[in-house]
Amino acid sequence: MVRRPTVLLAIVATLVATLSGCGLLGGSSGDDAGPTDKVEKSKIRLGLLPVVDVASVHLAIQEGYFKQEGLEVELINIQGAGAAIPSLVSDNASYDIVFGNYVSFFNSQAKGIAQKVEGLKFVADGYVAKPNTWMVLAGKDSQAKKPTDLPGKKIAVTTKQSLAEVSIRSVLKVHGVDANQVTFIEMPYTDMGAALSANRVDAALLAEPFITQAAKDFGAVQLFDAASGPTAELPIAGYGTTGKFARENPKTIAAFQRAFAKGQEAAGADRSKVEKLLPGYAKIDPQTAALVNLGGFPSRLEASRLQRIPDLMFEFGMLKERLDANSMILSSTPTS
Repeated sequence: MVRRPTVLLAIVATLVATLSGCGLLGGSSGDDAGPTDKVEKSKIRLGLLPVVDVASVHLAIQEGYFKQEGLEVELINIQGAGAAIPSLVSDNASYDIVFGNYVSFFNSQAKGIAQKVEGLKFVADGYVAKPNTWMVLAGKDSQAKKPTDLPGKKIAVTTKQSLAEVSIRSVLKVHGVDANQVTFIEMPYTDMGAALSANRVDAALLAEPFITQAAKDFGAVQLFDAASGPTAELPIAGYGTTGKFARENPKTIAAFQRAFAKGQEAAGADRSKVEKLLPGYAKIDPQTAALVNLGGFPSRLEASRLQRIPDLMFEFGMLKERLDANSMILSSTPTS
């Protein structure tokens, strides 16, 4: 009888250790991505491009904003949203959230490829174009010197049927050029500078830091700003998930949004913080990082501004029917 309490204490201690190791007490171990007291899923798989646009995510990780919300973010490189979205909506999804240009999201939604996962939903706005941040460049020896030289020419874009294509079509229309006479060639940003230099393409649409890098390393020159005129201050890209994931993980999504918003505010308020991050994730030297042009880092999703994208897509025949941007914004997402 005297020894029984000691035996019971030993059993309790063993059970506590076992449960803690399984994550059933709100903790996590190793690669456990299970629920905690804060979120339904503690590890988020996020598909990203190595562009300036996503500096706020890296900043939020560095500053511990995601950790404060009980989240670990696993970053996975993608070529573009057009290539990543099919995996996002598949039964064995590679990502929980994907960063990408809005055209690819709207295009996929219109095609119905996300119907089985309750459609695509926008989690947060990512980046807004400013002058010289969304540029069509030409090689220094290219025959294309102005927009009216582009009929019959090849233009590199990360993915077809994307924001790059919509932007180019919009600007060419202003200059009286039929964009159907242009051939769009898919390739990663990282290959575009060399392709321009070797005249494998006549022009390419790049984002920063690749604009500055292509000019510095390959002598690429500006052909036109793809975020000018009707596309000025165009919403470039955002973060999307599936309706199913958002419904099943509302606390996780809300935690991501809070941490991400802090990163957006920090990136927009202090350029030096963005510059310091670029050599690491974008693989550019500090001198190039100091030269890049920055766009805007919005902290709110504005349905009226976002509607410009599907309206342009409808105008250029990329959508058969007008799509309501607001229908894809999560109800819990801050809007204005």
